[in-house]
Amino acid sequence: MQYAEGQVGRVFVVRIDDGEDVLATIRTFIAEKNIATGSVIFLGALMDGRMVTGPEEPVIPPIPHFVMFEGGWEVFGIGTIYPGEGGPHVHIHASVGRSGHALTGCLRDQATTYLIVEAIIQEFTGLSARREYDEKMQLHLPVLGDTGNKAQKTLEESGPQDKEEDEPAGLKEQEPEGELSGGLAEIIRDLTRKPTS
Repeated sequence: MQYAEGQVGRVFVVRIDDGEDVLATIRTFIAEKNIATGSVIFLGALMDGRMVTGPEEPVIPPIPHFVMFEGGWEVFGIGTIYPGEGGPHVHIHASVGRSGHALTGCLRDQATTYLIVEAIIQEFTGLSARREYDEKMQLHLPVLGDTGNKAQKTLEESGPQDKEEDEPAGLKEQEPEGELSGGLAEIIRDLTRKPTS
């Protein structure tokens, strides 16, 4: 675990109009206002976009699984802003839904507004944070604190009294029962699987 502490600075409310690219608009605004660290939350609708909905296989480094969506989807999302090589790095995750279907993942490349998207961008001050490329993960990851402060106490050091008791012992090893464990989950995986060439 790493951590950093700071304060909330300026707060902006941004309206992103029909046809505008949400990602490009947020990045341009952040650069124009010289926001080094912060967060963004937003809601509204997207006409189309591209999203990473997890890895192709759960391995390190991951190979992203991309899904395109189009036709007017409701959206809400949240993102982080950290300085990095070449300027601010904005990392946005969102959920989109339409007609009983939903996708959740990392918005990438483009996300075109349908009607309107309302965003709130908060600046953080006094926060030692940056985003750096990690060779093992092959991703840009946040590095928090002056030297990447490590947590002083791990679960192993803290003993059983500090462990969360939200699940009975042995529950994690059990296979979930019901439709989702096999049928529905397998259908969803099949529908979103990248076609083999």
